[in-house]
Amino acid sequence: MIAANVMTTSPVTVNENTPVFEVVDLILNLKISGLPVLDSDGTMVGIVTEGDLLRRRELGTEIKRPYWKELLFSPGRLARDYVQSHASYAGEIMTANPLTVSPEAPLDEVISLMENHNIKRLPVVKADQLVGIVTRVDILKALHTIWVRDRDNESADKKKIDDESIKNEIIERVQSQPWAPKSNIRITVNNGVVDIDGVIWDENIRAALITLIEEVTGNGDIHDHLVFIEPITGFCIAKQD
Repeated sequence: MIAANVMTTSPVTVNENTPVFEVVDLILNLKISGLPVLDSDGTMVGIVTEGDLLRRRELGTEIKRPYWKELLFSPGRLARDYVQSHASYAGEIMTANPLTVSPEAPLDEVISLMENHNIKRLPVVKADQLVGIVTRVDILKALHTIWVRDRDNESADKKKIDDESIKNEIIERVQSQPWAPKSNIRITVNNGVVDIDGVIWDENIRAALITLIEEVTGNGDIHDHLVFIEPITGFCIAKQD
């Protein structure tokens, strides 16, 4: 999946001369966290977000530093802080030259950028023109669409799967996972109910095994008999159903 598959096309934008109060109106009315900023030629030059509007003189939230600390900052830095809290137009408070992605950017790359830079949205640009925007909500919508599609497909093609097939698929998936204790567990299936026995050295492995089984069976009919052995003390804890 790529950015073009999930992005919002024709996103709402503002221009450099849009008053700040209109930016706030749009953010509140549209229930979004930021807006691309375009210049007079329609080229994206920045993005203004909720974060750009938190330190405002109207709120009394301008950055206030002790005099001695201000001596550590250049006049230019102090001037930028003043503009951020007092400016009247989007172009003055926006984040210039924001991160962007192309429509062909893989979705995992988009998500990595969001995670690494702690941002909620990425403009999608082609030939210097804004063609869309990808937000965290857009990604969740794509996930929801996949879930609904898969659920509908399962309902349309639903058939009874025998216990041996369920067991074999679980074992096959366990064998493919680098974290799984392949030689320390035993799987049995009876009337669709899965029993899992064995030894683990990390409770995260228990959670992962249960998740894997639920992916195969589509339900929580699992009897967990795994024994946790604390690796340092050797203390054993058996799961109680």
